[in-house]
Amino acid sequence: MIITATIIFFAAILFAFGMLVFRAWELRNGHVTMPQETCTIPEFSFRQFEKYVLYLTKRVVQWIVLIAVKYWFISVTKFKKWIADKWPRVNAFFQTTPKQDSATARPSYIRRAVAESRVKIRRVKEKIKREHAEKVIEEKIGVLPEVEIPESRETETSKVEE
Repeated sequence: MIITATIIFFAAILFAFGMLVFRAWELRNGHVTMPQETCTIPEFSFRQFEKYVLYLTKRVVQWIVLIAVKYWFISVTKFKKWIADKWPRVNAFFQTTPKQDSATARPSYIRRAVAESRVKIRRVKEKIKREHAEKVIEEKIGVLPEVEIPESRETETSKVEE
């Protein structure tokens, strides 16, 4: 087995050496024409390179800013929750009370629109919180049993009077 591998190895080396000698003989005697050197690198202007770099830089900066803002809001929210749970007095100290100014007595159209939007956003947040709380309760307890609700209070009071 070793002898066969050795014979194949030496045969491959002799064959490679023979190819190199033959190619050298062709070049020396002029049997092969040498191709003229051509530029294999495509034309690439500095302006194109600049555009690509600016595009990539813009994307990287946007990604960094978005990640930073995301984690900033997450950390601020968690910190506020932690302060509200652990130190309610400190939380109450930093709560702002709304101020009544004569200028804000009758808000402008834009202020009213912004206030309406805030109310709608608050309602959506509360709805999501309620649904999430219901899901958490259902997961902890299981499926909630259905409770019968009397049709009206009048029927109960009329039965008591009789």
